[in-house]
Amino acid sequence: MSKPWVAIGRYGTVGIEFVLTILILGALGQWLDTRYAGGHGWVAGVGFLLAVSVAFRNLIRTANGMQRDIERDEARDPAASRWTVDESWLHKEPKDDGGTGEAGGDDARGDGEGPPKAPRG
Repeated sequence: MSKPWVAIGRYGTVGIEFVLTILILGALGQWLDTRYAGGHGWVAGVGFLLAVSVAFRNLIRTANGMQRDIERDEARDPAASRWTVDESWLHKEPKDDGGTGEAGGDDARGDGEGPPKAPRG
C-alpha cells in the first residue's frame, strides 16, 4: 500500500470494533430484557445474535475494502504484486546417504545411524 500507516490505522482496529460491537449490542439486549421483558433472557439472546451478525457484517465489509485497496495499489504498481522468496529461509533436503538411495532415511535420533535396532533373542 502506498501509505502503510493509513492502512494500519484503518484496518488495525478491526478486532476492537468486532468486540465492542458485540459487547454494546449485547448489553443493550440485556438492558431491554430486564427493563421491558421481565428478565427471561430471550430479548438478551436476540440482542446477542443481532450483535454477532452486525459484527461479522462489519468484518466482511472491512475485509472487502482491504481487498479493493490491495487491488488498486497493485494496479498502480505492477511490481507490488510480485512475491519474492528469500532462499535462505527455505528448507534444504539432505543429499543422498552414501548411495543407499535414501535421503536422510528414518534417522529420528539425528546421529546418522537410522532407527534403533530391536534386540535379538
